[in-house]
Amino acid sequence: MTALAQTADTYRFGGHQTFPLRIAWLPKTAKGLSEGRDVLGNVLAGVVNLGLGKNMVEALRCWADAYGVACRGEAGWQLTPEGQAIFGPKGYDRYLEDTQTLWWLHWKIATQEKGRFFAWELLFNRWNDPTFTASAVLAAFAKEAARSGRSLSEISLKQHYDVWLRTYCPPRGSRLGEDGLDSPMASLGLVRAAGELEDVGRREPVYSFDLAPKRGISQALFRYCLMAWWEARDGSEETVPFHEVVSGPGSPGRIFRMPESELRSRLEMLGRVDGEIQLVESLNQQQLRRTRKFPPAKRRLAAIYARDAAELVAHG
Repeated sequence: MTALAQTADTYRFGGHQTFPLRIAWLPKTAKGLSEGRDVLGNVLAGVVNLGLGKNMVEALRCWADAYGVACRGEAGWQLTPEGQAIFGPKGYDRYLEDTQTLWWLHWKIATQEKGRFFAWELLFNRWNDPTFTASAVLAAFAKEAARSGRSLSEISLKQHYDVWLRTYCPPRGSRLGEDGLDSPMASLGLVRAAGELEDVGRREPVYSFDLAPKRGISQALFRYCLMAWWEARDGSEETVPFHEVVSGPGSPGRIFRMPESELRSRLEMLGRVDGEIQLVESLNQQQLRRTRKFPPAKRRLAAIYARDAAELVAHG
């Protein structure tokens, strides 16, 4: 069973209090937790120490968990090992200034093992069209809510969609980064306005995914995500079909909307550089073959922040 094989009742539609993530929230949270202040478990402490309203603190608690930065344990909220490595006192990117961290956050929330938000599940793991509209997405939301036996109002479903959209695409007419209110994920350009659709005299905005090569994703981050996806499938698999890396649920190709040619180029480079993973022809199909045990996630994460300019892969 893969990390994406969730039952319908585990998908979430709320908890974010209609607030998408903001750029200062995760660094502030990490600082507070590192200093021993329970800024997530104690809402009042969060209000005082983070300078946020009650609903925003509750939203931040939700996002810290969904993005894999913090989790609730027996002793209260604490940074995850990766959250500590990135945002802790000696972290790689304490103030969320590195684009690689934004791509990492996108990967984490889109492949969250338990309690994934349905908007991320639908639009990154199930949606095959390059474009979408609110009406089409909301119809899918309503269908999933009905299938899981939940009574969710149209307003609740629309709020969930709006939060997802504002996470990746600034509101029309606003400038990216204006007043610090936009989600930092919007800078990735993964979702863009693409005109309008007219239907029975009614106009509706159309949005599209960026399907171009992702030059901003380092080869080290691609390697990290590929190995995480492989391990989530079944850690003992020695080979996986190439087409599943391209479009399988939770795969780098699907989550990052990478074109097949870019994936092939990146995989061939992995094979040439260290030989951990080889792209091979087998039984008239292309497969990836693992040549040895993957290094620990901690080492794979550290490689992302090695600051080696050669890591950035440019694909024409």
